[in-house]
Amino acid sequence: MKSSSFININGDLKQNKIKLLIYLFFNFIQNIYYSLFKNEFKFLIFSIKNKKYKLSNKHSISRKFCTIFWNNVNWSSVTKAIGKLNILELGPGDGNYFKKNISIKKHYISEYNGFDVNFHKRWDVKKNKKFKFHRFNGNNFEKIIDKKNNLFISQSCLEHVKYDLKFFNDIKILSKKTNKKIVLIHCLPNSFCLFTYLAHGYRQYNSQNINKISKILGKENTQVIKLGNLKFNFEHLTKTTLPLIFKKKNLMAIQNQKYHNRINKEIMSYKESSLFLSSFIVLIGTINFNKTERNKFFNSLFYSD
Repeated sequence: MKSSSFININGDLKQNKIKLLIYLFFNFIQNIYYSLFKNEFKFLIFSIKNKKYKLSNKHSISRKFCTIFWNNVNWSSVTKAIGKLNILELGPGDGNYFKKNISIKKHYISEYNGFDVNFHKRWDVKKNKKFKFHRFNGNNFEKIIDKKNNLFISQSCLEHVKYDLKFFNDIKILSKKTNKKIVLIHCLPNSFCLFTYLAHGYRQYNSQNINKISKILGKENTQVIKLGNLKFNFEHLTKTTLPLIFKKKNLMAIQNQKYHNRINKEIMSYKESSLFLSSFIVLIGTINFNKTERNKFFNSLFYSD
C-alpha cells in the first residue's frame, strides 16, 4: 500500500461545485470511518515554554500553532540525539517558512535540502553551500532520500502527497542499511481541517491514517501532538475559511493588533482536544532508537522551565 487513504481525490485540482461536494463527502465519510479505529500510536503532551518569537498577523490559527510548535523544539537536544542535522524538507515552498518560522539555528545544521514539485524563483536567492533547493516529481522519494539524512520534516505538505506511505517506507528501507538514528517531524491537518481547509490535498490525518504510518515506524516510535481545539477551529472558520469563500478575503490579515494579542495569548494557554476536533497535529517519528534512547529523546524534545 502506497497511500494512507482508501479514497484518493486530489483536492488541489481546480474544482467545480459538484467535484467539491464529492471531495467533501468522500473525505468526510473516510474521516468518520477511520476515526473509529483504535490508536496504534502514542500521544505526546506539548508544553509551551519558549515564547521568545513573534507570530505573524497574516497567519491562520493553525499556522500560528505550528509556528509555536517549531519554536519550542529544543534543537540542541535533537542534535545530541542524532548528531548534526542533515535535513530533508518536503514541500518547502519558497523556503521562507523554514527560515523565519521553523528557524533552526545554522550551527545545528550540517546540510539542508528542500524538495518541492514547484520551482520557486527565491531558491536562487536563498541557496548556498549548506542550503539547497530542488524540484522533483513528488513520487520518486528513493531518488531524493540520501543516506546522510537524519532529520525529515514537512509543514502542511504530506496531505498533498498521493503516496505518503511510500515516503515513510523508502526512509525505513534506507535506514536498515545505514543504521543511522533518524527523526521525522511532520505538521499535518487532522480530520476537522476538512471544514477549515475544504478542498486541500488528498486527505486529512485521522487515527487509521496515522496507524498505517506507525505500522511502518513502530507504535512506540510514533507519537502525535494535538494542537488547538474546537474554539480555535471556530476562529479559523470565521476569520479565514468562510470569508475566503464568500468575500474572497482573508480577514485574519486585517484584524487589529488587539485581536491578535488576545488570540495569541489564548493560543499560548490552550487546552488540547480530541484528535478529531484539534486544529492541527504534529506526527513525530524515530528510527533506530533503542527504548532508553527513545524515551530520553521524547522527554527532552521541548524546552523546559
